[in-house]
Amino acid sequence: MPEALLAGGQIFALPEDARVVEAAALRPAPLAAAGMLGVAVVGGQVVPVMAAMPGFPGGSAWVLLDGPGGRVVVAGQGFVPLPPHGAPLLVPPRLAARRVPPPLPVAADGTQGWTVPMRGAPNRQMALAAEYGALRLVLPFAALERVVPMPVLRPAPAAGAAALGYAVAAGAPVLVLDAAWLMQAEAQTPQQAGLLVLFRHGGRRLGLPCSRIGPARPGEATLSHRLDQVAEALAAAPLAEAAAPPAPAPTRALLLCSAGGQAFALPVEEVVAVVPPTAPTPAPDHEEESLPGFRGAAAHLGFGAAAAYRGFRGVAAHRGDVLPVLDAGLRLGAMPVLGWPGAEAPMLRLVGTPAVALAVSHVTGLRRIPEHDIAAVAGEGLVSAVVTMGDQPLPVCRAAVLGAFR
Repeated sequence: MPEALLAGGQIFALPEDARVVEAAALRPAPLAAAGMLGVAVVGGQVVPVMAAMPGFPGGSAWVLLDGPGGRVVVAGQGFVPLPPHGAPLLVPPRLAARRVPPPLPVAADGTQGWTVPMRGAPNRQMALAAEYGALRLVLPFAALERVVPMPVLRPAPAAGAAALGYAVAAGAPVLVLDAAWLMQAEAQTPQQAGLLVLFRHGGRRLGLPCSRIGPARPGEATLSHRLDQVAEALAAAPLAEAAAPPAPAPTRALLLCSAGGQAFALPVEEVVAVVPPTAPTPAPDHEEESLPGFRGAAAHLGFGAAAAYRGFRGVAAHRGDVLPVLDAGLRLGAMPVLGWPGAEAPMLRLVGTPAVALAVSHVTGLRRIPEHDIAAVAGEGLVSAVVTMGDQPLPVCRAAVLGAFR
């Protein structure tokens, strides 16, 4: 996976959810604001193609991103490694358009309907034309849903001559119209259609077969008026109900760490604080009085025999408390974190009584992991769950077990 995109002479770091796609034919986008290079069909869906920043040129290196207004493609000149000093994150450009005035009452040829005025006219509209044989079927962008490969058609008994049949496209049923019937033209050969344009009209979900798509020509009228005329014949079409937004997936906050080459995670609520790299002080055997506050801790924990516990490396002070230090690498059965006297390491102050400091090699960061990516482990042992991180398993440990003197 490429790390960065070169665009306009600048380098942008790619976000984790970026997907590299193959550059496709770029079509003009009427009324496009600065920064929009056009539209293209990517994965059977019409998506806008944007520059990384307004005024930047495009290119053949395309990245698909999920932006605030939907999916967009950002085009650049090529992919490059991420510089050592880093680079600004590639943010999905926000879609914008020039002001669109109310639709004209009639097209240039006198046909009623939502129209695309002649070039240079004071009013402009946006529309897309689907070509099917000799036919051109023009639809307003506002009605379009997406373009998908032509699916398998099944009979639509109640639709009569108005439709070629039912199909399931983009996860929902659709009534596929007969373009020739709709345009009152001679019958077309169905095999010519490799694409299906999904759109909505009158609260129903409809589809039109086509062999190619492109921008509407100046002066062409859309199908809106014709669809209104034949509304009764479209009664068999599925209703285009607005889909409810998916409920946010529950997540769990985990602190990702590593110790002695072993990656692991801890529930964030089981970690009181992250202590900067510190070298623990060897615990005194008979001079507890030499450390303020140590006598009580020693009496409670029995530090006189603490060295016998696996991973015990001494004590460290934190917020006025003296904490026993355990080596997470040894506790996990890996290489030690504190492998020599005076070695420093970041530490995690774990919850519990008494409090314990756990020395680790690295603290990777805090991540919110979806619950469906966390598989619980039965019992009350060291590992409470295993997380799916890409193609790698990550154990989630219990602080009470990892930091226990036993």
